[in-house]
Amino acid sequence: MLRKQPIHGYDVRRELELWDADRWANIAYGSIYSALNKMAEDGLVQPVSPEQHARTARTEYVVTERGKGEFERLLREYWWEPKPIIDPFQVALTFMDSMPRDELLAALRYRADQRRAFLSSVDYIVAGKTAPPHGQRHYAENIRLLAAHLETELRWLEEAIARVECGDLP
Repeated sequence: MLRKQPIHGYDVRRELELWDADRWANIAYGSIYSALNKMAEDGLVQPVSPEQHARTARTEYVVTERGKGEFERLLREYWWEPKPIIDPFQVALTFMDSMPRDELLAALRYRADQRRAFLSSVDYIVAGKTAPPHGQRHYAENIRLLAAHLETELRWLEEAIARVECGDLP
């Protein structure tokens, strides 16, 4: 976001919210200013003169040449070098035998219901992400990829529920 124009933390948050970044990235909106300050310390961004709003001044940031280089490096690294997706659910899954059968089934069904609810709304979410004035088609690709992952998880959940019900799991 900073590559396009000077921007302050509030606008970074608004843009990330438009992207639904909390659905596909480990975003802690409350830490945006800390991240900007850390990137400034590391020489990746630089604060520019504060923008005056009513009674407050908000510092805007721009990307430095070093920051542009780091962006380019990370962009290519993440496109060309697959990284594991760390899902805490998989950790919990290894301990499924520690849960009472009824609670395990309830949790699996609940998770499956959540996946179905999201998947039933994907077309509306994508339409919203691509609609003017802020929409861009590539924003929707994160939602489509997430939906593909959730479809796969939903199939697994339905199979796991059947295996728990018949006594094959845990």
